[in-house]
Amino acid sequence: MKKIFLLAVLSISLPSIYAQNCPANDSVSMGPGSGTDVFYSLKKANTTGNGVVSSSVNNNWHLAISVQASNFPYNPANGAAIRVNSVLGENPQAGTTGTKLVKLNGANVSNWRNADTTGLGSLPELLDSDSTWNLSAFTSGYPKAGPFNFIWGTYNQNNKNIESNGNVYVLYNKSANWYKKINVKELSWDTTWHIIISNIDNTDSVYLKVSKKNYPKRMFVYYNVLTKQLLDREPDSDQWDLLWTKYKAMIEFNGSKVPYSVTGVLGNSATKVAKNLGKKCNEVWLANKTAKINPSISAIGSDWKTFTGTAFAVTDTFVYFISTRDTQTYKVTMKSYAGGSKSKTTFNFYQATLGLESSDVIESVSLYPNPSNGIVRISADLAIESISIMNLQGQMLLNTKENFVDASNLSAGIYIVLIQTEAGLLKKTLVKE
Repeated sequence: MKKIFLLAVLSISLPSIYAQNCPANDSVSMGPGSGTDVFYSLKKANTTGNGVVSSSVNNNWHLAISVQASNFPYNPANGAAIRVNSVLGENPQAGTTGTKLVKLNGANVSNWRNADTTGLGSLPELLDSDSTWNLSAFTSGYPKAGPFNFIWGTYNQNNKNIESNGNVYVLYNKSANWYKKINVKELSWDTTWHIIISNIDNTDSVYLKVSKKNYPKRMFVYYNVLTKQLLDREPDSDQWDLLWTKYKAMIEFNGSKVPYSVTGVLGNSATKVAKNLGKKCNEVWLANKTAKINPSISAIGSDWKTFTGTAFAVTDTFVYFISTRDTQTYKVTMKSYAGGSKSKTTFNFYQATLGLESSDVIESVSLYPNPSNGIVRISADLAIESISIMNLQGQMLLNTKENFVDASNLSAGIYIVLIQTEAGLLKKTLVKE
């Protein structure tokens, strides 16, 4: 009944949202240069009108180390990922490069102190996946190498550790003139990370230990290789659905995909997105959407906006149906984007139900007589599961599973009738004489 009450209040407060072509009703600002990551909850937005859960600057970390369970054997890469802040320091206008991760050819940790960095700048950059959180720069090539080979290390089925494959990586920023050697030594019992980091000349050496147990309900803990600080900068993973952030995306260019830095929206691993194309927000509903679920975390991504040379244009025929951890479905449409000092996105969000959106479905259900003395019969082509009557203040007055309602004891006035059908929740207005 709590769900019906919430939807009723929503339907009362937004009676003309579609007639107005889904006006913007929330926004996210990432600040100058899109320098802040913003974690957003659709459930919070639906309850309070503002879905921002937390914000965190994105220029103070280099490595994102998974503190999730590896979940052997079903999703082992989940806990073995180390992602890289590859857009950090990149500024094309200023001519500065971003942070890069490469693997040294032929180098092995057994010869750590004398690792050959010749030709470093020509080595291929290792990149995080923009389709799943599980595949990271350090695990680039998994699972092609095999389900127990995570590239940086291999799972030992006897002692339950992921042990180093001996690979030596270099994380560096050429413009900022810093270079760090890295060897991921071990992930012991899916509990504690052991990572070795030093300068190329072996100075400023760090033996980093990270216990996953210290970060419950997080996806990653973050590390700054220059300040040697661990940063807990995420909200609990069950508290957010979408992340406004900067990241490297694989963009189509001249027939092939190339990495390109973008500002966009990534989804929580528990968030499912269906991107409907070709219809505006007030033209597509759950009842007539054609989109299928896209499992990629960048299903929303960045292509909803295009830079025209002077400003950003937003495509108004991209409508996202987003299913969240709480099993609700929301409809989201981007309305505007401005870069510069605010990097602000405005958008329309709406808890999507068949009944509140589809006029065809609503018209298939009728109340008669209406106006009425209180004895009302409901006719529908759909199977009716329950009927509720509420006043305009959202108070539940009556609930039944029958296809007629006796509301003769109610005062004269206007009431909301909520009809739960096999197709969804429908709303009708009843006039009591």
